[in-house]
Amino acid sequence: MFIEATKQHIPDIVKLVNLSYRSQDVRGWTSEADVVSGERISAQQLQDLFVPDAKILLLFDAAELVACVHVQKHKDQAYIGMLTTHPQRQNQGLGKQVLQFAEDFAQENFAVTGFKMSVLSCRTELIEFYLRRGYVLTGETEDYPIDANVGQPLFENIRLLHLVKHV
Repeated sequence: MFIEATKQHIPDIVKLVNLSYRSQDVRGWTSEADVVSGERISAQQLQDLFVPDAKILLLFDAAELVACVHVQKHKDQAYIGMLTTHPQRQNQGLGKQVLQFAEDFAQENFAVTGFKMSVLSCRTELIEFYLRRGYVLTGETEDYPIDANVGQPLFENIRLLHLVKHV
């Protein structure tokens, strides 16, 4: 069952996101540990996501947080980010379920006509996942956001690629 996150959930979300994206010990197919070092998100960065026209949606299995996603309205589109499933729960269809819920939530609550997201250029398997879900690459890219304090790339030329999906 999905719920909307509150600030009380911040420690659990930070733990899940950093485990899923950057853990050296527990790795799922979405891990970035081989391409980016450092934390993916801090408690302060997560707290900063609690703004109007934005929600962090959580999926629990009993009392365990197993997935999350951030959805934020921007004009007539919703930015979808931080889509995370616990590494030990991956390859069970949760990512598809969370993405679909985020898209449905954004349409119902924000009246958007499309979705945007960004993916690291070296994450070809993740890009392919989104392409299979109807997203398309826009051709727009950006440098890795070192100033955003979301980790240090381990390779040169890692870029952010932008994807969109229209409804």
